[in-house]
Amino acid sequence: MFTCFFKSHFGIDCPGCGMQRSLIALLNGDFMQSVNYNPALIPLLITVFLLLFQLFAKKIYGGKLVMWAFIVTCFILVVNYFFKIFFS
Repeated sequence: MFTCFFKSHFGIDCPGCGMQRSLIALLNGDFMQSVNYNPALIPLLITVFLLLFQLFAKKIYGGKLVMWAFIVTCFILVVNYFFKIFFS
C-alpha cells in the first residue's frame, strides 16, 4: 500500500488515512472493519456513483443531490478526523 505523505512528513494522520485499508476491507466483504478504518469511504463511493450517474442521466435535481452528498461526505471526513486527533 502507499504511504501517507502527510503522515510521513508531519507525523500525524491526514483526513484520508485509512481509505486504502477501508477499501480493501470493503472489497473483502468486511463492512464493519471498513467503517472502522475510515467511515467516509462508503459515502465517498456513493457520491462518486451519484456524480457519474448525473453526468450521464442529466436529471433536473441531480446536481443538488450530488452537492449534498459531497457536503455529507466532507462532514463525515472532518468529524472522523477530529475524533482521530483528539480521542486517539
